[in-house]
Amino acid sequence: MTPPIFVSGSSEVPNSAMRRLVASNSAKLRSSSMVIVDCGSGYSRVSNFYRSSETNLIHVTKSGSYISALHTIMRCPSKSTKWLQQLIEIVKEVDSEATQVLLGATGGVRDLISSGEITAKEVERFQELLATTTELPFKVHLLILSGDDEAKYEFVSAEYCANQCGFVDAKKQETTTTTSYCNLGLLSSGGMSSQIFVKGVSHCLQTEVKKGNKLGLEHGMDKGKAAFHKHAKEVIELKLPKNFGGENVLYVAIESLAGVGEKAGMGSGVVVPVVEAIEILTSFIEKKTEEDLMLGEDVGERTWKSYFHVMTGIVGRLILERLHPDSKVLFAREFELGEDHILKPSWPLGHAIEKLIHETVPCTV
Repeated sequence: MTPPIFVSGSSEVPNSAMRRLVASNSAKLRSSSMVIVDCGSGYSRVSNFYRSSETNLIHVTKSGSYISALHTIMRCPSKSTKWLQQLIEIVKEVDSEATQVLLGATGGVRDLISSGEITAKEVERFQELLATTTELPFKVHLLILSGDDEAKYEFVSAEYCANQCGFVDAKKQETTTTTSYCNLGLLSSGGMSSQIFVKGVSHCLQTEVKKGNKLGLEHGMDKGKAAFHKHAKEVIELKLPKNFGGENVLYVAIESLAGVGEKAGMGSGVVVPVVEAIEILTSFIEKKTEEDLMLGEDVGERTWKSYFHVMTGIVGRLILERLHPDSKVLFAREFELGEDHILKPSWPLGHAIEKLIHETVPCTV
């Protein structure tokens, strides 16, 4: 990530019953490094985060392989056993000496628990499997993050990366894009939910981009887009009042929101006024819609990928429309802290920062 460029003019927390499903994580993880499995709604990714003894900065080693999403195997003992065998091999790729592994489950598992599709008994059975599988060469701790937890950890990671890359003066708590005081905020979106965090306030929005992809497949781009816009608008406006976050906030947009922002031409370290970002996303959505229409039926069968960026763009635009017009946004999937030192803001990175640098893990069981 290059230094900032000026472009001008242009909580929900699951109930206590759900929290009791979280496995005990009282055992101390190693202070110098930690292996975290990000169990998302699409697949599970394994990373080893470690703190450099020379620079005190966080680094990461990522596996080149993915395994199935946790929510697809939790209810089946045979699938769970096979999944754990795959986990062993992938953990070896990032840290062959790992003794502790954290499984962090987000929207995919969280929503199925809330709806009752994954029962408390099934989670307890999976926890027992983690504790009794003798082939595991490491201890596994299960953490089911609330939407509030996810937003806070993502914010910690975005703040850390923005500080290290000069977008925010960590000592003065001012952005380098303005001489006046400016708060930092977080915008994030995935397949099931979107997170926002600013000034100590967090929200997890059930935007369900995957639902938008499905609507597109079932009804085509125009009808699917209209139906999803209605759904996302209701969800977002229910939680976010107009001018949410107040004035003079720089939001770091990460994950899928960063991806669609970059595809729309707002990457490369550019800080964009929110009003301009809304216009650019609107043009991007219209362009992708026209391209889909021009392709017609000659391109063969469409997949969820045919609609993903449009549906994510709709979510991004609707969220930006609820923010104060004086705010700015930085779309960044990853930050380059130095040569061969790239970090991607995410809840696992935020969790690692809290543990390895701040020596705290604020999420409660």
